Amino acid sequence: MADHSTVNGSEIPVYNLKCIDLANPDVHQSAAVLKQACMESGIFYVINHGLSEELMNEFFGQMKKFFALPMDEKKKLFWNQSLRGYRPPAQAVIDNKTQQKDFGEAYHIGVDVAKDDPNCGKFFYGPNIWPPADILPGWKETMMRYQEETINVGRAIGRIIALALDLNVDFFDQPEILGNKTASYSNMFHYGVPGTDFSKEIVGAPPHCDLNFITLLATDEIWGLQICREKNAQPQLWEAIPPVKGAFIVNVGDMLEMLSNGAFRLCLNYWDEF
Repeated sequence: MADHSTVNGSEIPVYNLKCIDLANPDVHQSAAVLKQACMESGIFYVINHGLSEELMNEFFGQMKKFFALPMDEKKKLFWNQSLRGYRPPAQAVIDNKTQQKDFGEAYHIGVDVAKDDPNCGKFFYGPNIWPPADILPGWKETMMRYQEETINVGRAIGRIIALALDLNVDFFDQPEILGNKTASYSNMFHYGVPGTDFSKEIVGAPPHCDLNFITLLATDEIWGLQICREKNAQPQLWEAIPPVKGAFIVNVGDMLEMLSNGAFRLCLNYWDEF
């Protein structure tokens, strides 16, 4: 349902998402709500996901500490061929047609893959790059815990998605899909990086669709996420998604759209703080 709200003095269209409660004992009811959300917009909230407020606060706190480091320190952790590590602003092309870039900085981690693993070095496979403990004490431990717990949330959502698609509840738990932890990936983003020229660019990420199965987005109180439910419409209608403290915003990725034979909607999204 679309509405309007005033954010930082500007009136913007707002889309109010449906909400999936992972503590709801009636999983079939949750599947029905999720199915409707995915068919209407491809995006929804998830609450009661099991991550404590303490962990969420620690995660955001440690993330802010990293991005506050001098650029020279951050570049020592430059991302590798396994897409682990620090990515400076304007290093990733989001739209191949327009060559628009993501003007935020980012840090990428995945499940650690040992250097002697036969798959090490392949795309998305490899050891993580960690900041030195003397510079950011507790950073690695917080991120590893957050990664592990969000994997569990993703699997719980995957089971509800399976029911929504009339599949066996454990369909996506197969090793080839969500059962393989190495398929999970965590990205931390920071927009409005000092020293970046925004005169001709938006502050954050240009319009794009996610290439994965689902994305779990943890937000603070900052508004910025906007979606276009009809990605082929002209003109496009962009609606803001209100941040909800403690909740995840979950959106459908390319893989899930294909797995649902197009029944679940893939929406455009972008981030531009306002």
